[in-house]
Amino acid sequence: MDLFVSRYVHVDMDNLPVPGSTKFCNFKGVPVQCGPWGMQGETDLLFHNRGDGTFEEVSKKAGVNDPDGYYGLGVIWGDYDNDGWPDLFVADDATPNHLYHNNHDGTFTDVGMTSGIALSGDGQAQGSMGVTWGDYDHHGRLSMFITEFADQPNTLYRNPGEQGFDDVSYRAQVGQVSLPYVGWGTSFFDMDNDGWLDLFVVNGHVYPQMDGVVGSAAYAEPMLLHRNRRDGTFEEVSKAAGLAELPLKSRRGVAFGDLANNGNVDMVVLNVGEPPSLLLNTAKNSNHRVLFQLVGTKSNRAAIGARVTIHAGGMMQFDEVHGGGSYLSQNDLRLHFGLSVASHIDSVEVRWPNGNLEKLKDITADKIYTIVEGRGITQAVVLPPTGK
Repeated sequence: MDLFVSRYVHVDMDNLPVPGSTKFCNFKGVPVQCGPWGMQGETDLLFHNRGDGTFEEVSKKAGVNDPDGYYGLGVIWGDYDNDGWPDLFVADDATPNHLYHNNHDGTFTDVGMTSGIALSGDGQAQGSMGVTWGDYDHHGRLSMFITEFADQPNTLYRNPGEQGFDDVSYRAQVGQVSLPYVGWGTSFFDMDNDGWLDLFVVNGHVYPQMDGVVGSAAYAEPMLLHRNRRDGTFEEVSKAAGLAELPLKSRRGVAFGDLANNGNVDMVVLNVGEPPSLLLNTAKNSNHRVLFQLVGTKSNRAAIGARVTIHAGGMMQFDEVHGGGSYLSQNDLRLHFGLSVASHIDSVEVRWPNGNLEKLKDITADKIYTIVEGRGITQAVVLPPTGK
């Protein structure tokens, strides 16, 4: 396992900037903590694992050191072009995003600008924070969703292929609803096991002083839950899901996983200055589901970078084991798939991080499978009956 670290601003702890001291330390006429504008950005770091318990810093050699010193925040790896090699996306605050294409030789090329994902659809650098990959419309490629600062829409970049990414935020109906809020942790996930990826976002302003500004968004903000309509658009359903009844808070990270081992994806939310919140998914329907726990032997043991592709009920789905993503969070390493009415899976293909392929056929739904590299299924735990 190698390690990438995005960095934000350089801070001199002996000479901290004073709120209100410059134009960059004011927001809506109120003195606030400074940055990021007006502060020196930091380069990023990539540490290559030597395999002996030590690491080598290879950022510049690999081409991912960000010599311009953009304000790095959310980071996620993913094979956006389906070439079998993990690429790297860095969400930058108030500066263009980076998408580093893997050159298959230990180096990367920044294709953020040429691919259309560095800026919004109208050519603006935004306050990008949280990140997630997902094939939300079953077209066979990873699309990107990024949470943004207030008065900027959360951005959904559809990945049509060689043409680059398209900003479909407003068309998909995830942009307008997000404008009042400062978005942070996020992920695609299938909340109702219908086989289509939904979206969840936690929000919270960075300036507590906004509570005293008439007409400004408050420091504590609601969460957003977007249900996939299966036509390329989403519906905001946080009220129907019971989230609107929860107290407003300023939130940052959110991690996803089936904590109860019942086939539903739950969430753990990080609240600023308070204990975390546990949101249990209590959806009850007859949809089937499956989870895969991958264990690498020749690849890294956590199988980070592996991809699982399944065919079930006439639908193809895939997902990857990611290290990081969302914001300040790590999701369950098990891969969860909603299967709708399909009670069995026609085929499962595992592409391990080293490129090796394993294929399985005709396996039953509603189980948690452990797949060990080179050995196939070694354990199957039955999930509770659907609807329970």
